[in-house]
Amino acid sequence: MWIVILACIAILSLAAIWSIVKKNSYPQTIGIVEPWYPLIGNGLLFLGQTDVKKFQNLEKVCSAGKEDLFRLYLGEKIIFYTNDVNMAQKIMTNPNCMNRPYMYDFFNLNKGLFAAKTHLWKGQRKALNPAFNMKILESFVPIFCDATKNMVQRLDAIPAGETINIMEHLLRCTLEMLCATTFEFDVNDFAKIDEMLHGMESFFYYAAKRMLKFQYHLDFIYRWTKDYREQTSVHKFMHTYGMQIYNNANEKYTKGLLTNDQTEDGNNEGFRKPQLFVNQIFSNTSRKFTREEIIENILTILGAGTDTSATEVAYVLLQLAMYPSYQQKVYEEIMKVFPEAEPHITTESLKRLQYTEMVMNECFRIYPVAPNLLRENTEDVTLCGARIPKGSIFGISIYTIHRRKDIWGPDADRFNPERFSPERSAGRHPFAFLAFSGGSRNCLGARYAMISMKIMLVYLMKKYHFKTKIREEDLRYRFEIILRLDGEHLVQIEKR
Repeated sequence: MWIVILACIAILSLAAIWSIVKKNSYPQTIGIVEPWYPLIGNGLLFLGQTDVKKFQNLEKVCSAGKEDLFRLYLGEKIIFYTNDVNMAQKIMTNPNCMNRPYMYDFFNLNKGLFAAKTHLWKGQRKALNPAFNMKILESFVPIFCDATKNMVQRLDAIPAGETINIMEHLLRCTLEMLCATTFEFDVNDFAKIDEMLHGMESFFYYAAKRMLKFQYHLDFIYRWTKDYREQTSVHKFMHTYGMQIYNNANEKYTKGLLTNDQTEDGNNEGFRKPQLFVNQIFSNTSRKFTREEIIENILTILGAGTDTSATEVAYVLLQLAMYPSYQQKVYEEIMKVFPEAEPHITTESLKRLQYTEMVMNECFRIYPVAPNLLRENTEDVTLCGARIPKGSIFGISIYTIHRRKDIWGPDADRFNPERFSPERSAGRHPFAFLAFSGGSRNCLGARYAMISMKIMLVYLMKKYHFKTKIREEDLRYRFEIILRLDGEHLVQIEKR
């Protein structure tokens, strides 16, 4: 017995010594987050903390970082973090820093675009790029309009002045859009849609929760936890919906109803027939997708595409409800561009909503949908005078970059759409604003998202006036992969 105890003490002592040696193995040009302790590193910042406190602690660490690059330790694992725009650019544009680190495996989507390793991602991205060109996006506009009008009908049934969580309605709308445009699938074919939307949120929550619990990074430990059992249950639940979409698409493909025909459609004003995501993924001849890849990309689109767009529009509406003067300016611009009762919307007419886009960009800045990004280098890189070996993890704090006072001004924490006026935007660093990530591995659906979100705002602003009792200083956020509000996006709507 004593031999076992002494052996354990010896192992822990050696591990602690190695931890200290490793801590001091980098030059002072790469600082370290304090407090730091042997074996657990900076773990006390997150162990036993609430999701809100985890977010706050990580944000404080990133805001306080004075170096271009600094080290955050989750146990023995180092994350080289940055809140510097030049360093973010170096990392995100380096072809050797495009990989997703092992922590993205926690999402169980490593065969899809979101979490795939670089070699797999490159082939998929190249094959799917045609599904998001402007000709195709233009053909999606009527679908976006129909889904938004369906949402407006549901909102019309709500008594005037009643407080609602607008996020719930936006999630249903973005799900309807995505299913119709990417999978040619009717969302009403889903059973228990509300449960599915909640399942999507939980799907990403457990993976993000595991990221900061470094003791759970080892699978053989995590498999004994309650979180593992709950995450497995959610994954199975969501997988049934992914399979429903897959089977629907596979049946169409088997019957020859999915093609890669890009001839012009006489009923669509000369635009090419929509090359839906599902067409590209089933019918692509240059890159054959496996069944597993298709299903995981379906789940990726369902989760990431639905939640991100709905979340950003919810923040925009909440912000406009807080600031009636900005809301009035958006309303007046929308009425000027689309004065008719039933707006005739095209991608070109949406470009005329310049002030509305300024408001959207300011919300993307203050509320970046992805507050943190992680990358892994596949070859050694030299940064800040130090050789960083391949397989290292880099963190980019987009939330902090978007609130740097030396870039955005002394009032960087406040909402002000004028920051995105042409005059103030001129000369701004290209990596100071990372609403849709940056570098080669940026968001494939960025233009899709902007068009669909603008259309939602057109219909909502024309029809309703938004109010809220929430103030900007009241907002708190939970640590998740998406910038998640601690609470609900509570607004009151009144018909204009």
